[in-house]
Amino acid sequence: MVSKLVPGDNISEVITHEVKELGGQLLVCTVSYINTSGEKQMFRKYYKFQVLKPLDVRTKFFTTSDEEIFLEAQITNTTPHPLHMQKVVLAPSPLYTVTDLNFLSSGDSIFADSDYISPDDTWQYLYKLTPKMTADEKSNVKGVSSVGKLDIMWLSNFGERGRLQSSQLQRLIQQQGELVVTVQSLPHFIASDEQFQLVLRLRNTTDRKYNLHITLNQINNSGLIWVGDIKKVVGRCFPALTWTCSLIYYPLNLECGMLVRSLLRMF
Repeated sequence: MVSKLVPGDNISEVITHEVKELGGQLLVCTVSYINTSGEKQMFRKYYKFQVLKPLDVRTKFFTTSDEEIFLEAQITNTTPHPLHMQKVVLAPSPLYTVTDLNFLSSGDSIFADSDYISPDDTWQYLYKLTPKMTADEKSNVKGVSSVGKLDIMWLSNFGERGRLQSSQLQRLIQQQGELVVTVQSLPHFIASDEQFQLVLRLRNTTDRKYNLHITLNQINNSGLIWVGDIKKVVGRCFPALTWTCSLIYYPLNLECGMLVRSLLRMF
């Protein structure tokens, strides 16, 4: 508020306002004053402008066989000018903890030495989510689960500050089987005529006990021969506990390349 404006003088004011909606906007500027006769006067100016989407944000969820959850956020600069990215963080919901995988062990960003994203460029951010729920609680959860929100802050080429906060990100809860089997250890490459070890991790996701037996299937013309007993008795599998099972097999006359085999049956 200005108390007095002398003839020929002018004032300059900077007013900031956070725009939360895209599209056409209307700015109304109102000036009220009292003239030399003591009369109250007022005039208005109208300014129309467009608010365009500065960033395009897409997200993908990935769940590994070990039940690790990863969120990939792809951020594209849709403006004609470079943007200085100040912060891109995932604020998790109370159901999860988050690990930011966008920094090296030295603490430096994976995006080299520049924090400027060029027009039409896309940067990919990766986060690891860890559920706070126990195995029993996760087995009772169905439908969708709220993961958290992305909070993004940047500066334009004129130093204008921008901020974008996504809506609550949600993922579909995948129902597990009664027994979850994952590969804990397996060589990336194997040589013909050299035996190697496969280590499996077994987890009982139910509230019941099982007597588990493993039968190794010998597939004709598969080029694989199991070493040792083809039937194994794991024993009692108690609820929410995990076991490991080591298996040895011998590759014989295998063709080169990537192989996919179904080699065991559990009951």
